[in-house]
Amino acid sequence: MRSTFWMVGCAAAVTLPVAARAGLEICNEAGFSQSVALAYKDGDAYRSRGWWNLDPGECDTPVTGDLKRRYYYVFATARGYEFDPAERYSFCTELSGFSIVGDEDCVARGYDKSMFAKIDTGKTAKDYRLNIKAGIFTALETGDAGGATATPPAEMVYTTESEARRILPLYMPMENSGFFGEPFSQVGIFQGCAFEYEDAFCSFHAEGWKYYVNYGNGTEDALLDALEFLPVGTPVAFGGDMISYGDITVDTVIREVSYFPELDPYQHIREAMMGMWRDMTDATAQVLIEGAEWTDLYNGEPAATYFLQIAPGCDAGPGGPVLLQTNPEDREPYCYMIDSVTDEEMVLYYYGNPQPFVYRR
Repeated sequence: MRSTFWMVGCAAAVTLPVAARAGLEICNEAGFSQSVALAYKDGDAYRSRGWWNLDPGECDTPVTGDLKRRYYYVFATARGYEFDPAERYSFCTELSGFSIVGDEDCVARGYDKSMFAKIDTGKTAKDYRLNIKAGIFTALETGDAGGATATPPAEMVYTTESEARRILPLYMPMENSGFFGEPFSQVGIFQGCAFEYEDAFCSFHAEGWKYYVNYGNGTEDALLDALEFLPVGTPVAFGGDMISYGDITVDTVIREVSYFPELDPYQHIREAMMGMWRDMTDATAQVLIEGAEWTDLYNGEPAATYFLQIAPGCDAGPGGPVLLQTNPEDREPYCYMIDSVTDEEMVLYYYGNPQPFVYRR
């Protein structure tokens, strides 16, 4: 994973073996609270979004899933400081939470014009961490009224629900329904978008199956481009044509995706579980939970990936909620009782085993 540190008096790029979820992660290492905005190319235009409020030492991930773009732009504001990058790129912002299309005529359109710094994530990076330190800010004079950069703006809280309702629903023209294969409709969990071996795709989980939708395979690029910014783990209804299927996977052309919160009554548990965990019984072992997938890692290297469902119970034991873990190789299910999940600790019990499985951040 690549990381950039903006340091006192200079900007330096360093590479560190940092374990993190895929995406663009921004961390506040300035020693004071910041509000951060992000801009990027969105189709033929630029889009700017904000704000993510970060306390000292706090991180957030504005872009989840494998990165599709090389260049992003960031702006930060903090009480008593002015964001002062060496190279400046102008984008539109406003004091309340915003998502603005276009980077021109900001003031004429009723917005503020702010100067962003450019981030180069590299040609092949799937994930990237930006650490914002104090050196990119200039302290304002004591008593300066300050303008827009002196006071942190109101925060727009980006939750799964707020992002899903902003992005969805998505539709493709239906005249060719059934042209690529058997029409279908399904409800499930969005698993994100990835770029592997020059193959770009997005995927969904539903009823123990994984549904793939590829670029250049019949689905409109604009629909897939929009899905890139949908949070991993979003409950959705989706439909289209089935091109082919295997033992546990389906290749599809997707025609519609809509937000379906009624599908997942355990969404709060799923969101609390997501991220990297340390296995407290094995110092070399970690677990990465993203959406509806669980990946075992040893010494930082992926070893096995399982499909996940959170359900009210399972055949092997009493009621739950429970975590159902399915091996995609043989479709063998494993059932765990969810004892507790907090920001720092997750405790599971495998039915038939009295010893808990304890994981910590």
